[in-house]
Amino acid sequence: MDRDMENKRVLIVGEHSYIGKRLAQELRKNRAEVKMVGARNHEWETMEFAGYDSVVIAAAIVHKKERVQEQELYRSVNRDMPIEIARRAKAAGVGQVVFLSSMAVFGSRYEKITRNTKPKPESFYGKYKYEAEQELQKMEEKGFHAAIVRPPMVYGEHCPGNYGRLKKLADYACFFPDTKNKRSMIEVGRLAEFLSKIVLNGQSGIFHPQDKEYVNTAWMVRDMRKKMGKKTYLFTWMNWMILPLSRRVGVFRKVFGNLWYEREE
Repeated sequence: MDRDMENKRVLIVGEHSYIGKRLAQELRKNRAEVKMVGARNHEWETMEFAGYDSVVIAAAIVHKKERVQEQELYRSVNRDMPIEIARRAKAAGVGQVVFLSSMAVFGSRYEKITRNTKPKPESFYGKYKYEAEQELQKMEEKGFHAAIVRPPMVYGEHCPGNYGRLKKLADYACFFPDTKNKRSMIEVGRLAEFLSKIVLNGQSGIFHPQDKEYVNTAWMVRDMRKKMGKKTYLFTWMNWMILPLSRRVGVFRKVFGNLWYEREE
């Protein structure tokens, strides 16, 4: 790109995306010119991609209970739309596409995820995110880069999804099992900074961003309740029952299971 790094033009598809909006703020702090467009009602299809340095795909169908009759919707939004956006961006001379994927591409059977861990998606969400990743990587060539970002659970003020549900649970959980589990997470501001660097540097590749410290769910609930001015009593006497369930039952696995990215030096 001839344009100075701080004057990059960036298009973010996902006008209502929690992460997308936070990224836009971060990019503007770095003097990038940012345009946001919605994915609902195919609004992005009216956009002219020419003239942008990077296109960030932040829109997705997520945080819903998956039903078989909605499979086509997941396929359309999480796979077909990103692929078509990337094709149009490449044809228009855009130099980089950044795809906000997910840790969900690895499914739920792993505990530790390394650079060599092969994705094994189980949900519609994870399956079609992974298929989109593969197609975007095939498009790469000189002058067109694809950056695939797979965040773990994202948290922050007004955060939707699993973190938001856990926060609601914390409001009532004065007693909570301490299973000593280990999870990767990332704060939304830190994720926005990470994504901003990828965009401003025009990077490509697969990225697994996370906070510096792993999280224990019980300690996280305790900290949430502390901010609410409430005490929390942690106990371990039920671990003999909870730990086996966290390996086999979905809802227990999400709350009490281990799921973490290996740290990269």
